[in-house]
Amino acid sequence: MLCAAGQNRPATSCRFWTPPRSAANPEHGRADSMQSARLSSGNARDPTIRIAPAHLVVPGHLWYHVFLIFGEFCGVYLFDLALIQSSPSSIPAAWPGLTLSEFARACGQSREQAALIYKQLMRSADARSLPVVSRSVESQGTVKFCLPAGEYNGMPLETESVLLPMTNAHGGRWYTLCVSSQIGCRMGCTFCQTGRMGLLANLTAGHIVNQFLTARHLLKQAAEAPNAAREPVAAAAGSGVCRAGRLSREDIRNVVFMGMGEPLDNFDAVVQAIRTLCDPAGIALPLSRITVSTVGRIDGLRRLAALNLVGLKLAISISAANDTLRNMIMPVNRAMPLAALKRALLDFPRRPSTRFFIEYVLIADVNDSPAHAEELVRWCEGLPVKVNVIPYNPQQSAIYGVPTPERTIAFLETLRVRGIVAKRRTTIGQDLMGACGQLGNAAQRR
Repeated sequence: MLCAAGQNRPATSCRFWTPPRSAANPEHGRADSMQSARLSSGNARDPTIRIAPAHLVVPGHLWYHVFLIFGEFCGVYLFDLALIQSSPSSIPAAWPGLTLSEFARACGQSREQAALIYKQLMRSADARSLPVVSRSVESQGTVKFCLPAGEYNGMPLETESVLLPMTNAHGGRWYTLCVSSQIGCRMGCTFCQTGRMGLLANLTAGHIVNQFLTARHLLKQAAEAPNAAREPVAAAAGSGVCRAGRLSREDIRNVVFMGMGEPLDNFDAVVQAIRTLCDPAGIALPLSRITVSTVGRIDGLRRLAALNLVGLKLAISISAANDTLRNMIMPVNRAMPLAALKRALLDFPRRPSTRFFIEYVLIADVNDSPAHAEELVRWCEGLPVKVNVIPYNPQQSAIYGVPTPERTIAFLETLRVRGIVAKRRTTIGQDLMGACGQLGNAAQRR
């Protein structure tokens, strides 16, 4: 039974749980509920909340801890208590990109005062606090959605993100979210549509985290829709609320920085977004469930290594294991060649069991021969790696061809025979222009 208290006092509002009446004693709890939630008027800053029985007194500054103990236990989330101390007008506009400590400082509050509203925003954000989805397309459970992100030379810009449904051999279901860190990219990889746009804008940490919050809200909407049971997006996705840092099996389990942009070219915003995603007071995503994909920015790898984010996963796009060919298809190699990249990976802090993901885009008649596979084997020697072979995904005005299944299988077998753990990356979202290398608006160029 929920009782509202202090309704005639606009400065305060709270709800609390009282014991149900028993059949043997229907009056049980009535006297208590009549005495409950009487607020003392002596100290407006530190009100005393009296809860039945009348002699139990809880000082206002300790109510947050009572909430943690009893609110979680009873499943009663008293978010109204946070609103006592923080009105919507006091919430900073940049809140999606802030950790709890930063959010509290921006609000001019203590961590304890800001914790509940921060938790509500990060774990239960609804459409009123999220950006409008400007475009969204869905096919077979894969969803590509776009969010507004300012302008460039009078052109409206959008982030592009992809929700990927995942399953395992045991029937487990979850989602991986592919997020963008930039709009466009200045790395110039010739097999990537984003690279052909040039760099139009760096995203803020708030832009990045908003992609996660919006994706989770889309799952919630799909779960609550009348035809949710028939939708590919899991009907049991739930609200996306993470309790005690644990994610629902059908919630977003992994975040991969594999959308538009080079994450290490927007280093500060990406690291801030990771800190926010992992904040235990908010989204509480484990660091081990985040993957940063890079074309091999050695300077960024060294800065990342200095942060000692042990558990963070790294994916490195190689796509050619000799400098001559890689210079042609990945211009970054001219300044940061393969030998220097390998040294940076050998120095990178990691757990003993952690492998680097080596991303190899397989392009017909360019880098798909057994000889190219042998070069990759030699480059990987001494590195703990898992190679993901990604057949080239066609793009608008495509300049390359898709390798045949036979060439793809032969490339994989060459790696496996030489002891390299390798698999073919399953293509998801190709019909949405949401697969690897396909993100980006071809009409927008620098």
